[in-house]
Amino acid sequence: MKKNIINRIILLFTAVAMLSCSEDYINLSPISSASSTNFYKTQADFETAIWAVYRDWHNLYDRMLTEYLELRGDTYTGVGYSYVQISTNNFTADELGGPWSSFFKVVADANIVLDRIEGVDFDASVKNRIIGEARFARAEAYFYLIRFFGSVPLVVHEISSKEALTCGRAPINDILAQIEDDYKFALANVRQDVKLDESFGLWHKHAVAGQLARFYIILSGTVYKQNRWADAKPLLEGLLNNSPFGFAPTFEEIFADDGSGEKSEEIILSVVYKAGSGNISHASYPEQFNIFGQCNATLEPGVIESFEEGDIRRDLSVAPGGYNLNGQYIDKKCNVKFDWGYDAATNTSGMDSYVLRYTDVQLMYAETLAEMAGSVPAQALELLNKSRVRAGLKALTSTDVPDIAAFRLAMEKERRSELMFECVRWFDLVRTGRAVDALRAIGKNADETWLLFPIPQSEIDKVGKEVLPQNPGYPGA
Repeated sequence: MKKNIINRIILLFTAVAMLSCSEDYINLSPISSASSTNFYKTQADFETAIWAVYRDWHNLYDRMLTEYLELRGDTYTGVGYSYVQISTNNFTADELGGPWSSFFKVVADANIVLDRIEGVDFDASVKNRIIGEARFARAEAYFYLIRFFGSVPLVVHEISSKEALTCGRAPINDILAQIEDDYKFALANVRQDVKLDESFGLWHKHAVAGQLARFYIILSGTVYKQNRWADAKPLLEGLLNNSPFGFAPTFEEIFADDGSGEKSEEIILSVVYKAGSGNISHASYPEQFNIFGQCNATLEPGVIESFEEGDIRRDLSVAPGGYNLNGQYIDKKCNVKFDWGYDAATNTSGMDSYVLRYTDVQLMYAETLAEMAGSVPAQALELLNKSRVRAGLKALTSTDVPDIAAFRLAMEKERRSELMFECVRWFDLVRTGRAVDALRAIGKNADETWLLFPIPQSEIDKVGKEVLPQNPGYPGA
């Protein structure tokens, strides 16, 4: 099934080229009138169009999210390229142009689908599924945008380049309400009948439920202070108790060298890749983050030491150095957790990117139970211990974790060890209010302004700083 999904996306690349939008401002101008004359007329057209939105979403996960999220926190440090700027918060004017335009490209193509589909009559269930997928993609894009940049322009329809020049920062509560509404619509309308062997790479109700729960947990943190734990709880319970997904018996099988873990019950939401020229593949991840290349992003001090002695996840996740494919020893601490599926002939990887795992859901649920109780319920500690015991560690007791403060630190540590390199650590640190302390602990002169990235200066220049002001702490703010 995974191969069929990839091949279908590849075959549709030529057709979806007509979806490309103007580069002006935030990539929100509509497609040309010539293209629209002959497209968006049938169900097949919209099936093609939604695969273009999938393509946009794929582009986020090849390298970009790892680059900006893991280098931003206390996992990676850069030895070249833009990595030094991300790691030290010393940006050139347009260092963030990539994420800004990539997220808004998802928004733009989703909006095109949503605006054009209303006037076309075809099977209602298929139509609602496509609308649900487009709204899920838009919710995902805005969920990233607010965590990267704070308040941003809120655009939910196609707009012209001229109209785009008037789009300033929207009230943050309006953006949050739109994200929640999009996720909720998607939850009720994307694929509902989910079979394990047919779900990989697709947006379905369990994937949406997990991401919506994550959204509520972010809202409950120190940034938004909305206390939405009770909204996250039933979504997480449904995933744990009423879905085809489950807890993998061993950590090793999730990250098996033959890639078999990509199609396991552990993987709720993933981005599917296939190695080789002409495929949707990881084109640069191996070179930048694995020993196959030169490890241009190496580990921050304390990453290897953050694992407890006896934790099998340490040697399955990180290495103090190693030999590349040329037999050259690379004396850099590097990531070995995501190092399968590499094709030397094309320098690409077919390794999937994991967006949501069952273990992450268990840990989020444990945290939710504890935060709602203001204490350490037995079930919360039991769930925390499941991943620890699977990793070869002893179970924590109520003596080890006597109160909610101790539980929070234990959870932070467990999530770091279990989910390393899975692009959740930085957002975890920000939502718990621990980001600045974690950065200062490894010698960075961080303060609260590090919690958001700077708006690309080129975007500000197009509309003026009165319309799109810079985030505090950066030049021009």
